[in-house]
Amino acid sequence: MPAPRLFFTAPRDFDPAVMDEYMQRFDMCPPASNPDVWLCNPNAPFVIDDRVLDLYPTLKILATPSTGTNHIDLDACKKRGIKVISLLDDREGLNTISASSEFTFKLLLDALRLSPARELKGKLVGFLGMGRIGRKVGSWCQDFGAQIEANDPHVSHFSSYPLKRLFKDCDAVVICCTLNDETKGLVTKERIVSMKQGAALINTSRGAVIDEDGLVEVMKERPDLRVAVDVLVGMETGTDNPERLRELGAIVTPHIAGATYDSRTKAARIILGLLERELNHE
Repeated sequence: MPAPRLFFTAPRDFDPAVMDEYMQRFDMCPPASNPDVWLCNPNAPFVIDDRVLDLYPTLKILATPSTGTNHIDLDACKKRGIKVISLLDDREGLNTISASSEFTFKLLLDALRLSPARELKGKLVGFLGMGRIGRKVGSWCQDFGAQIEANDPHVSHFSSYPLKRLFKDCDAVVICCTLNDETKGLVTKERIVSMKQGAALINTSRGAVIDEDGLVEVMKERPDLRVAVDVLVGMETGTDNPERLRELGAIVTPHIAGATYDSRTKAARIILGLLERELNHE
């Protein structure tokens, strides 16, 4: 039985031995060779939609070495019978990756050090989302002497702190929730306006969780706010505009929270394992 044909466009800045493992299992091919499997780049400036999928009529599996899938039109894949695989399909393996959590914590500290510089100890840090990243960062905040609160309806221990109070009461709000229909635009202009003097807003989730136009308007009136984001609206299509936030004093990084040699090596191995499992079930 011939090896499945794999079109590999994900970043390759990981342990070269992992690529050897892929080459032993798959026939690495260019897109014109009608791939069976596509391991895509989650940071490419386009959405994988019907227009893109038309180019790969034999595609059976689309894999992304990321937790987010907003760069993929899931309905288009479902319509075509294409299986979509992400890191969320291996929760145990995903928990071994800490790059995004570390970077989120770094952005929190960086935001607090914007002038006038503040320290984390004694601050109240609120989390919008208390999953893998939120729990790790929250634990580190407590180790540094901060208090934490969170709003996450899917985690019972943190579901009771009202969202309105989270923005109004906290010295810093960290956004690390999943982007879905419930969270899209959840951080409204009104919630940002309600933040206390000198508060920090950190986002390593997805840009669309925040009303970015509203954030820009508030920052023009509130130079006291400290903003540090790794994600922006339009990153999936290459239409993001980081300069309009940087000009107002925000820290803006280009979606690099999870981009370490270690994390990408782990992610590549996780995806390989998921592909092996999926192909063995066929």
